[in-house]
Amino acid sequence: MAKQPVYSFTEEKHSRNGIIAASLGGGSLVTLLALVLLSVFMKGEAPYWSGAFGFMGIAMSVCGLSYGFTSFHDECKYGFFCKFGTLLSAAAIAIWFFVVCIGLAG
Repeated sequence: MAKQPVYSFTEEKHSRNGIIAASLGGGSLVTLLALVLLSVFMKGEAPYWSGAFGFMGIAMSVCGLSYGFTSFHDECKYGFFCKFGTLLSAAAIAIWFFVVCIGLAG
C-alpha cells in the first residue's frame, strides 16, 4: 500500500518582534557605516548634526535588543529572526560602545 502524501495548510509565521529587532539592528549598523564614511570623507570635520544621528543609532540598537529579547516569548514556529535580531543588535551596541570610547579618548 502506497503512503499518501501529507499536506499542511497551516501558516507558520516569523515573530513580528524578531523582524523589528533585526531591522533596528541593521538600521543601526547602516547608520554607523554612513557616519564613519561621512567622517572619513570630511577628514574628521563632520557636522554637528552627525552626533544626533549617532545617538539615534545607539537608541535603535538598544530598542532592537529589547525587541529581540521579547521576541523569544512570542508564539512562532521559526526562531531565526529572534536570534538574528538579538545578535545583530547586541553586535551594534558593542560596536557603538567602542566608537564612543575611541571618541572620548581622543
